[in-house]
Amino acid sequence: MIKEKNSVNIVLIGMSGAGKTIVGKYISKILNKDFIDTDDLIIEITGKTIDCIFKEHGEAYFRQLEKDTIKNISSYKNKIISTGGGVVLDRANIHMLRENGIIFYLSASIDTLYRNLGANIKEDDRRPLLKYSKDLIEDISKLYKNRKNLYISSADYIVNIDGKSFETVGNEIISIFDSIYSCS
Repeated sequence: MIKEKNSVNIVLIGMSGAGKTIVGKYISKILNKDFIDTDDLIIEITGKTIDCIFKEHGEAYFRQLEKDTIKNISSYKNKIISTGGGVVLDRANIHMLRENGIIFYLSASIDTLYRNLGANIKEDDRRPLLKYSKDLIEDISKLYKNRKNLYISSADYIVNIDGKSFETVGNEIISIFDSIYSCS
């Protein structure tokens, strides 16, 4: 059963560097819906950067914070939600996000992800799995290989971002979202 359009969230998943946050903010502005970034919520709740959480408590602790955050926001309605790149590692996260959301996977090539992450990765406190990389393209490739099938199986829709502006990607998602409700 298709839910009422104004009760459904647009949820963005994908690798670090796929543009989930910038695309999400764009969609939020165009559709006049609140924007939620799960990493920002975790930072706000803990008062610590993602990098600091990883260093002090480890990845497992961060993943639990992420799961708790997803649980808290999964009942929200009519939002644009940008998730962290590892949200797909726990199937319960996807199940909760799907309760009130349509999940869009922002798919990108390794080259696009590398280009988008690029030179600023060493100063980035939001991507601890890549921040200390000695070979960024190799580490992106490993993460991508480990997660690609999880992204695909978690997505309701896949939107390729290669060679596209964030506005173009955002407009594609809006178009798909609108088409779901065109006859309801």
